[in-house]
Amino acid sequence: MPLLEIDEELSVSLTWSVDEDGTLRHNPSGMRVSPDKGVVLDGQEYRLSPQDIDLDRSCTLGTGAGGVVQAGVHKPTGMRVAIKTVKVDHKEKREQMLKEIKGLVLAAGCPYLVQWYAGFVGKDTGLVHVVVELMDRGSLADLRRRCAGPVPPEQLACVAAQVVRGLAHLQSRRLLHRDVKPENVLHNSLGQVKLTDFGISKDLTSTAGVAASFVGTANYMSPERALGKDYSFRSDVWSAGMVVLEMANGKYPYEAKNFLDLYECLCAQPEPRLDPGKFPQALCDFVAQCLRRDDTKRPDAMALLKHELVESQGPDQVKLLAEWLATLPK
Repeated sequence: MPLLEIDEELSVSLTWSVDEDGTLRHNPSGMRVSPDKGVVLDGQEYRLSPQDIDLDRSCTLGTGAGGVVQAGVHKPTGMRVAIKTVKVDHKEKREQMLKEIKGLVLAAGCPYLVQWYAGFVGKDTGLVHVVVELMDRGSLADLRRRCAGPVPPEQLACVAAQVVRGLAHLQSRRLLHRDVKPENVLHNSLGQVKLTDFGISKDLTSTAGVAASFVGTANYMSPERALGKDYSFRSDVWSAGMVVLEMANGKYPYEAKNFLDLYECLCAQPEPRLDPGKFPQALCDFVAQCLRRDDTKRPDAMALLKHELVESQGPDQVKLLAEWLATLPK
């Protein structure tokens, strides 16, 4: 039995190759994912082996096109972790895995982005396993279901501030997330909020500082992306604004049955706003700044760090968020 079920393209590709021991190699970047030595990227080893992980197969945290996420324990430290398992049998999945790992490396040390331990490829299965910190309260989509309604403005301000700080870190590393949505914003019982899933992120370091490809979740896509225009870091800010708006109102703002309906909403209807009669001024202004249709007038994440709402959120507010989360059903 081959170590990895691979498509014909991989076997003849100058981009990807598989060693006899099952190590998956990305030849242009030199990245390696090994059964025994973990991940090597840019000369840095992120060592992890299957023996380091005690996988709880009865606890599935999520599933999707990118793979299955299960809970487990990192045995050397005793820490509970999340293990994302991906089958990389097609070029698109391999490229997505490469971007995911690069994004996790760039996220290292930022308290507003999910942190990782390392990854490895299964010697007998060819499946790639990426081990990250466990966010025990799930995503903002889970939070919406638990609330069964809007998130209170005080708690939402704390969530929004942490999302902006995560995006600002990515921007400082010249990385576009491109898929900011409730499912990709995680939180834990400590009140910490962190962005995750860098599978379709875009590195703008070696480009003109803009992207053009049509990827990501359409519902949270900025108008310039829906129009097929070039876009940059401000597009992630629009997506964050849509997430905050949805969490504030308890529902997604548009009733679009297809992409053409959504296109009309994004590009022709009035810009979505919070009702100033129901929400604090700082939160209303934050959403209005994020959801400016003209991206040249929309701030990027670095500029939003100076917004009143973001600057007002510190450790005390994180603690209050944790206390409020503890009152919700799990």
